[in-house]
Amino acid sequence: MKIATIVLGDIDALTGGYLYMRKAVEYLRAHGVETEVVRIPALPVPYLLHLCSTIALCFRFPWRRYAVVLEDEMAHPALCLFNHWLTVTTQTKIVVIVHMLWWKAARNSLKARYVRFIETHVLKTADRVIANSHHTKAELETMGIPGASITVIHPGCDLPLSGTRAPDPREARDRTTLQLLTVANITPLKGLDTLIEALARLNDPALTLDIIGDEHREPRYSQRLKARVTRYGLENRVRFHGQQPPDKLASYYADADIFVLPSLCEAFGIVVAEAMAFGLPIVATRCGGIPELVTDGENGFLVPPNDSASLADAIQKLAADPTLRDHCGRRSYEKTRNLNTWDECGKQIFTVLAAIRGERRG
Repeated sequence: MKIATIVLGDIDALTGGYLYMRKAVEYLRAHGVETEVVRIPALPVPYLLHLCSTIALCFRFPWRRYAVVLEDEMAHPALCLFNHWLTVTTQTKIVVIVHMLWWKAARNSLKARYVRFIETHVLKTADRVIANSHHTKAELETMGIPGASITVIHPGCDLPLSGTRAPDPREARDRTTLQLLTVANITPLKGLDTLIEALARLNDPALTLDIIGDEHREPRYSQRLKARVTRYGLENRVRFHGQQPPDKLASYYADADIFVLPSLCEAFGIVVAEAMAFGLPIVATRCGGIPELVTDGENGFLVPPNDSASLADAIQKLAADPTLRDHCGRRSYEKTRNLNTWDECGKQIFTVLAAIRGERRG
């Protein structure tokens, strides 16, 4: 079987969505599927101008030679007309992977409406849609995508070691501080301003926060966030580390006491699963697919988005009670046994592609 995988930008980028696509390609190639990655440039131009890249995409390759085109839904502006052209001119099947729906992240209602329109059009041209969580599937169904055409394939989680509990340096470490960890790109959707406010509410010098994530995606927001840290007098308690490679990131997970993700919108939360694999108790927002990973009061706490008081209370509960932290951390690790590995994720994607190849369109 020969397939093409279409992604927007650099497939090696350090985000959960790109990791999912990268692992899928690695699995397919390792199992004999000839897989070509087609990169659509992520240009800094207005959203609607990305529609123009459809024309170049149509004539970039002889698409008839591919049995299936596997698409990252993040590239939806370029796929809008391309998918229609592909279904009319070829028998190539289309499978779209949805990591998140971009209309949900739009900052005004007008943009949300036209982004939703374009995303819906792209998804309705697909022969099969892969959703990264049951929450994402439910959202797709509200857009008119038939549930029977959607397959839920959760991302993988292989950290830190398959089948063994991570060594717990927290038990032997100096207990004068308690380290919170957040892994998230510095953008408004990640709710980091709410986390800074929560930390200021706690007013506990022993609580420190490490933030791992790209500071250059939205530089103005990043600057405002750091200014807020200064305004609250938290310079000695909040540390920004930028993006980190996987091996370095693992050391931050291993050294943390509590993992916090205050997102406003999170389709699944790969970083939550990674933190759970390191036996960390979780404090996160009750949004998107996060409740598929975190059970409130069992392996952590779920709070409403944009609620610094509730976020502070949840952090304080864990910070003040070592026994509760240990219980929630152990339950986090135990729950990862029921999560996909990346190998299982790849196998499930392969199964979808193999099945769709033999189906007749229409």
